[in-house]
Amino acid sequence: MSTSRARAVGRPLAFGAQRPRQEIARVLRRRRRLRTGIVQLLAIAIAVGLAFLAPHVGIGFEIATNRAIEMLIAVGAGTVTFIGIVFSLLFLVVQFGSTTFTPRLNLFRDASIVRRAFALYAGVVIYSFTGSLVIGREEKTSGVVPIVAFVGVLASLIVYRELQMKAFKSIQLASTLAQVARRGREVIDALYTADQPAVDPDGRAESPSVPFAAEATTEEIRWPGSAGILQVVDVPRLLRAAERHRTVIELKVGAGELIAESGLVAIANGRAEPQLAEAIVGALTLGEERTFEQDPALALRVLADIALRALSPAVNDPTTAVQALDAIDGLLRVLAGRDLDVGHIAGSDGAIRVALVLPTWDVYLSLALDEIIALPAASPNVARRILRLIDDLQAIAPSSLRPGLEARRRQVCLREGQLAADRPRPRQDSNLRPSD
Repeated sequence: MSTSRARAVGRPLAFGAQRPRQEIARVLRRRRRLRTGIVQLLAIAIAVGLAFLAPHVGIGFEIATNRAIEMLIAVGAGTVTFIGIVFSLLFLVVQFGSTTFTPRLNLFRDASIVRRAFALYAGVVIYSFTGSLVIGREEKTSGVVPIVAFVGVLASLIVYRELQMKAFKSIQLASTLAQVARRGREVIDALYTADQPAVDPDGRAESPSVPFAAEATTEEIRWPGSAGILQVVDVPRLLRAAERHRTVIELKVGAGELIAESGLVAIANGRAEPQLAEAIVGALTLGEERTFEQDPALALRVLADIALRALSPAVNDPTTAVQALDAIDGLLRVLAGRDLDVGHIAGSDGAIRVALVLPTWDVYLSLALDEIIALPAASPNVARRILRLIDDLQAIAPSSLRPGLEARRRQVCLREGQLAADRPRPRQDSNLRPSD
């Protein structure tokens, strides 16, 4: 894909589509982020610095210290109460999303504005109390001291408004589906940038390179820690380790999968040295739950969960399921046009060095549709939406992807035929003549 075409369709230039095997490592890397505790400590440090600096900044007028202290204490105490009100909203939204949509819906909880809001509120509290202690010995203090407190309160109200609006959006179905689809699209666009590969006359896609030599011995690498969900794979680190030790590393788990204690995580071509095993283990980040960062299937999993919960007998909301299928349709359309074979990563010499575990087209279809199709009593609207989704995908998908779509179409049609046969026919009164 050319650069101009990538910009035309709005795809991010994460790595060159002409060399995906060499440059995918730029996407699948461990991104350094400031943790919540560090952000809060930084805000507190800035607040303490302002508390000591503000009294010495002159702006042409001063106020009585006792009045400034009263104001600072009122701001600090009021902000502490305000924090409780703000984060009770957080708890309610998280609980609502877990019980109404799916427990895997954690977009609002993990939003950056949540941790930044708490950091700002903590900074306002620390500034207020520290500033009241710093100016306590003076009769007059600079007008900058109350001005900084006023700016902090104003910023807190602005952030609270943004937090409230985001919370309201997080409990609305359309906004939630759009957010999940957008996060899934971001991962797909970053991971799959090339179009479907060329096919031979028989309709078979070009087979990928084999990462292992047939005569080579292999050694298993197992996870030494406690069990967890694989969240991030630091591919550049794996690639450097494979090139340094002149080996090939084949991961056996993908993002979003559970790694059991002492579970198999990778296979190394040849005898694995302790340094190589440490590098492989160190390139994997585990957590308690799946994240969107490197998991292209999570969005489909969440959308399918929302549809399944809507179709449960306790909820019985087929319209919500149809809306979830609309979002699923959008993601599957994108996947149907992309080259999904990007799991073999080449080193600087052009040889395959790292083999990743990435979902295939059948895995994506299974996550998105199989459980919904298998429901014992699906709504006719849902069945029609699934059939339309499959027909639309068959119209744009290459021939290599159509067998899975056709198999699921037959399942839906067969189930609909069985349900129609099982439906009770209307009873007729035996006393009435046919003419009646």
